[in-house]
Amino acid sequence: MKVRWVVVLALVVVASGRVAAHDFWLAAAPWEPSTQVTISANLGEIFPVISDPLDLRGIERWRVLGPRGEIDLNEALRKEGQALIADVLLPVRGAYLATMTIAPHVTRMPGPSFNSYLVEEGLDWVLSARREAGVSERPAIERFTRYAKVAVRNGAGSGSHLTRAVGLPAEFVPMTDPTIVRAGQLLTFQLLADGRPVANAVVTGRSSQGGHPVMGRTDETGHVTLPIDRSGAWLIRTVHMRTAAQVSLPDVEWDSYWATFAFHTAS
Repeated sequence: MKVRWVVVLALVVVASGRVAAHDFWLAAAPWEPSTQVTISANLGEIFPVISDPLDLRGIERWRVLGPRGEIDLNEALRKEGQALIADVLLPVRGAYLATMTIAPHVTRMPGPSFNSYLVEEGLDWVLSARREAGVSERPAIERFTRYAKVAVRNGAGSGSHLTRAVGLPAEFVPMTDPTIVRAGQLLTFQLLADGRPVANAVVTGRSSQGGHPVMGRTDETGHVTLPIDRSGAWLIRTVHMRTAAQVSLPDVEWDSYWATFAFHTAS
């Protein structure tokens, strides 16, 4: 497997700021191994700060997978502040993976704002396509769907299921159980969309400790390796975009998948 990895890079800030990329992520409290955790679904401009409310009606599906398969979620999601939360019992020792999908949304953005968003997300080919078509300054209509994962633990035990795809339309699959990774180590992810590797995607890792993010691009097999250079919680995120024609969507021009994966370094 060919692996591409990078050192810490400063985030490129465009003139108009983060015009569109409000990330959706799952988090856990406590992050340390526990028999019960509170899973929260959050929306914000820069992890881990929550800046936007989530609506229960927008949640398409959420589930939790453990060492023995999917667990029953006896408690429904509830609103708490701007987040959605649920208390989840982790029945046996080992690692768990929670996943959540937010229903698609359609947005119309002014041309310059859309172009700034594309620059920020490293979607160079979309910029080029708009330029070649002579529509760079025209408004763009985009449908976007958000997918999130978070890995947690209930003590020592199996975590091999964390390194397998779970069938989300877009997902990060870690090559190593991220709950046992320590600060100072490298962590490789594969980015999949509809089960296929996504090449040349810009992937960003943000630490709950703040500081510069780490960034890289996926190789031809969809893999990217990032330095996990700080302890604490991390969010891995990207935006994958396709033309509406590729997915036969009427009335929109672009279709995007926003994928995140959250975890906490081992102590």
